[in-house]
Amino acid sequence: MAPFDSLRPVVSSEIIESFQIVWDNLGKPGSWWSGPQRIEIAEEIRDSSPPSIAERIVDFSNYSNEATSGITPFVRAVARKVAYESSSIDKDIFDQIVAVIGEDQYAEIATIASQVIPIYHLADTLGYNREQLPNAEAGDPSGERPDELINGVGFLPTVSTNGMPHVAVSLSLAQADNARRMLLVRAMYSGKDFGEMIWTHRNLSRPQIELVAARTSAINECFY
Repeated sequence: MAPFDSLRPVVSSEIIESFQIVWDNLGKPGSWWSGPQRIEIAEEIRDSSPPSIAERIVDFSNYSNEATSGITPFVRAVARKVAYESSSIDKDIFDQIVAVIGEDQYAEIATIASQVIPIYHLADTLGYNREQLPNAEAGDPSGERPDELINGVGFLPTVSTNGMPHVAVSLSLAQADNARRMLLVRAMYSGKDFGEMIWTHRNLSRPQIELVAARTSAINECFY
C-alpha cells in the first residue's frame, strides 16, 4: 500500500497525491539539509507538542549548535519554535536564529514544518494513525538559492510576488519545498477552482470554508 492510501475513503485523490509528493521528497537531500537531517527535523516536529506560554522559547543562546551526531539542540529548538510557536517569532527571535544557522537553513526548516504539520493535523482530526516518516536518502544538499531575490515581503528574502499573495512566496527561499507547501495549500483548501466564487467540489460552501480559514488564522495569530 502506498503512503496515505488508507485516507482514500475520506479525502479527495488530489489531497492524497499532494501528501504522497511531500513524502516522496521529505527524506531526499534538500538545498541546505541532508536527507537524514530533514527526517530528524520532521521527527522533532512529530514528537513535540505546543508548549504553554511560560514554556515558549525566548532565548536561543540556551541551545548549543554543536552536536556529536544528528541535528544540534539549537536546530531542534528552531524546529519546535517554527512548528508550535510561530506566532511568537518576531524580528528579534528571527535574528537570533539566522545569526547561527543562516536564512536558507531556517527557511528550509520552516517549509518542512509547513508540510508535515497539516498532514499530521488531518490524520489526528480524522482519528487515523500518523503516516510513518519515509526513509532518509543519501546525498549532499544542493546549495541552490533562487535568483533575483527581493527584500520587504517578510523577514526572509523572497522571489518577487508578481501579483501573488505574500504568503505564497514567504518561504520561497527554500524554493522546491515551498512549491510542495503551496501544492498542499491548493489541494487542501481550494483545489483547482480557487478563482471561482462558488465552489461545488467541496462539502462546505466557499463562504463556510473562508470562515473556517479566517477563524483558524486568528486563533493561530497568523502574520498574514
